[in-house]
Amino acid sequence: MKLNIFDKTKNKKKKNVKQELEADKQEETAIADSSLERSFSESLDAHRILRNIYISEKSSMLGAFNQYVFKVFPKANKSQIKNKVEKLFSVKVKDVKVLNMPEKRKDLGKHPGFRSGFKKAIVVLEKGYAIEQAKA
Repeated sequence: MKLNIFDKTKNKKKKNVKQELEADKQEETAIADSSLERSFSESLDAHRILRNIYISEKSSMLGAFNQYVFKVFPKANKSQIKNKVEKLFSVKVKDVKVLNMPEKRKDLGKHPGFRSGFKKAIVVLEKGYAIEQAKA
């Protein structure tokens, strides 16, 4: 049996073992990261649905009728909005109305531009409930 000093098969086997160990470690961290992301995303769910309370002259008049207006994300639907408002403000929601507000043209001198559109939700609460943060 000859001794070949240029034979690299031994080194390849060692590298394969190292690569397998690194791959296993990466899989474990990926699994841990995905579980962290899920718990993190669940805690931030409200911020992916509700943006803020929308205050205008019209929305402040709706407060007398126990209705509150929120800016919401474009992909939010009525049931998600209802659940998040009930959880965040500890109120009972009777109805949710959703409107897509169009973009508006705004010119600055001779330069035309647009103010971006948004989605808003009008939340009607049951009698006896109120959202104190929305009263201005």
